[in-house]
Amino acid sequence: MKAKQNYNAALYCRLSVDDGNYGGSVSIETQKIMLEQYCKDHKITNYIFYCDDGSSGTNFERPSFQRMYDDISQGKIDLVIVKDLSRFGRNYIEVGSYVEEFKDSGVRFIAADDSYDSLNNSDDLMFPMKNVINEMYARDVSKKTKAAKKAKARAGQYIGSKPPFGYKLDPNDRHHLVVDEPAAETVRRIFRLFAQGCGYNKMAKLFREEKVLTPIAYFNLHNPDYFKSDYWRKEFDWHVTSIRVILENEVYLGNLIYGKQRNKSMKSKQKVRNDRDDWIIVENCHEPIISQELWDTVHKIMKSKHRPSGTGQTQIFAGLLYCADCGHALTYSQKKRRDGTYHGAYSCWMYKTHGKEYCASHYITYDTIYSLVLNDIKRILAGYCNDEEKFRSFLEKRYRCSAQKENANLKKEYELKKKRYDELDRIISRLYEDSVLGKITESRFEIMSEEYESEQERIRSEIPEIKDRIAKLSSDNSAADKFIRVIKQYTDIKELNAALLNELIDRIFVHHKEKTSDGNTIQQIEIFYRFVGKLDKSE
Repeated sequence: MKAKQNYNAALYCRLSVDDGNYGGSVSIETQKIMLEQYCKDHKITNYIFYCDDGSSGTNFERPSFQRMYDDISQGKIDLVIVKDLSRFGRNYIEVGSYVEEFKDSGVRFIAADDSYDSLNNSDDLMFPMKNVINEMYARDVSKKTKAAKKAKARAGQYIGSKPPFGYKLDPNDRHHLVVDEPAAETVRRIFRLFAQGCGYNKMAKLFREEKVLTPIAYFNLHNPDYFKSDYWRKEFDWHVTSIRVILENEVYLGNLIYGKQRNKSMKSKQKVRNDRDDWIIVENCHEPIISQELWDTVHKIMKSKHRPSGTGQTQIFAGLLYCADCGHALTYSQKKRRDGTYHGAYSCWMYKTHGKEYCASHYITYDTIYSLVLNDIKRILAGYCNDEEKFRSFLEKRYRCSAQKENANLKKEYELKKKRYDELDRIISRLYEDSVLGKITESRFEIMSEEYESEQERIRSEIPEIKDRIAKLSSDNSAADKFIRVIKQYTDIKELNAALLNELIDRIFVHHKEKTSDGNTIQQIEIFYRFVGKLDKSE
């Protein structure tokens, strides 16, 4: 390659957020001044700047670099000048690859401070060495930056650049969150509406109709210079994901969480979700916006499958009814009567799916379970209203007894789940060996392994829940107070709804119908209330 008289030069500048500690020595403005001076000294008059401010050097997915690369591909650029190789990039393989590609295309590459010029010293042995050193430096900086962020997170410091909706940065301490009351009220409303049975889509539609500002539009209202693009400008365009993100964010309990996800590698922007055990969770870092009781109610509803029926109504007992024999949930079905009304009923999922060899139907109508639960709740409320202190004393005594039993049952269930999980590992391993040895067909292997892996995945998700319940039982000494705090809201109820049921009840076990010696049919229902368990009439 020979030197030309008149070059069309690209002066490329880059600054990463991790370069902040080096101040003006690598700032974009400093790089511009140095590169302009280089052009002046070498009589290069036709040039244009391409600057990536705040972009990592570990990959080349940078807007200005890509724009420069497109201009090179179109023949608009035949000389690229950078301050040094580290400003061009810190991935030694890609840096070398791009420089070689430039040379093959007749594009000259100069790293001024490193005295590298592809026209004169293309075989310079120090070139790849400098690229390797730059990448090692990037890895070291990345490691130290992550360590510093983790240390701040463990100290309960908020390290995000933008506060979550409902909060703002404390003017006296940017690592502390304070409640932003107008936005916080929207957050509270989202939780309340969901607890009352209002789903994601219905809530999003309601907010759009009421012209409630979206989180991003609300933030921009108070920070008009933050966003560089206009994608936020649909001010009232609420989406399901916006509501779900708020409902799943533990920041509203006063907690800070760091490390939910990570980059797949230093050079990749692809995100990978971490296991919850790897998160950094610090409680009571700032004022909560919602109560623990409301959070628990909402998340109990979220775990249930709340699908609308043919009438368009979501079943209020969803996620609450279980078979007393096999433990599976009861499923809902309905038939249209001749008069146009609907007859709804529940039955065991295992029975409906696999037949009577696995379980009995445990059939119960919607009207029956509705009446039984409503009457039992009224009974509990009457006991509270008649004598609160006596009722509290009864609850405390009852809870201590039931907690011991439940704790023993949960520990037994936990051990059984762990044993079954390990057993499934061995079964899947043997299946694989049988498939390799040709003892079973490939299609048979796929069917069986999928069933076992599905069961194992279900157990994997259930084990942490059981551990949490055991921990709560061990640490909770205020069950009576919590239950009374909830029922105070419902001293006079006329009908049931999803919010009331999920706030008061943990789960309901339905037994199969039995015939007594005198020919009558009976069906036992066990209602377990939140915090205090089963409250039998005889107690």
